[in-house]
Amino acid sequence: MRLEIILRGRGGMGVVTAGEVLVKAAVIEGKYGQSIPSYGGERRGAPVTSYVRLSDDPIYIHREVYNADLVGVFDPSLFKVMNPLEGLKEDGILVINTKTPQKLWKKTFYLDAVEIAEKLNLVIAGWRLVNIPMVGAIARITGMISLDAIEEAVKEEFEGKLGEANAEAAKLGYEMVREV
Repeated sequence: MRLEIILRGRGGMGVVTAGEVLVKAAVIEGKYGQSIPSYGGERRGAPVTSYVRLSDDPIYIHREVYNADLVGVFDPSLFKVMNPLEGLKEDGILVINTKTPQKLWKKTFYLDAVEIAEKLNLVIAGWRLVNIPMVGAIARITGMISLDAIEEAVKEEFEGKLGEANAEAAKLGYEMVREV
């Protein structure tokens, strides 16, 4: 199995870290992964994209993802400034962080990652860190990476109480994601 994923959000939301955690979790499970970040203005609030490949076999290509199996939209306000669905396959999956679910693609999944971040106090300088709940949701939807591997990767990425809170965020994202 091979998945190509595009993660879109804003600087400060943890989009790049989300891609790295997905790859770490794949490696923990004996799979292969690749995360390629793409920054815009390189400032907090600017659009950020991370391209992720996960595979059962070695990955020999190293470039942006142009035909994604899944697009994760961390901030729905991106629809006002760009087309976050660009590059999503016709039969691909959209996962969006939103309080107000709408069918924006043939297969649309949603979760309120902001609510999870606030519940677990994953807020830095006013930014709700929605990345790890989104990673949990992606793990569940794709079925390629187990929740256990995600939690282990999160605890490697973040130490102590922050690691525990983010592991719980991944679990809640995994449990709370729904299809529209």
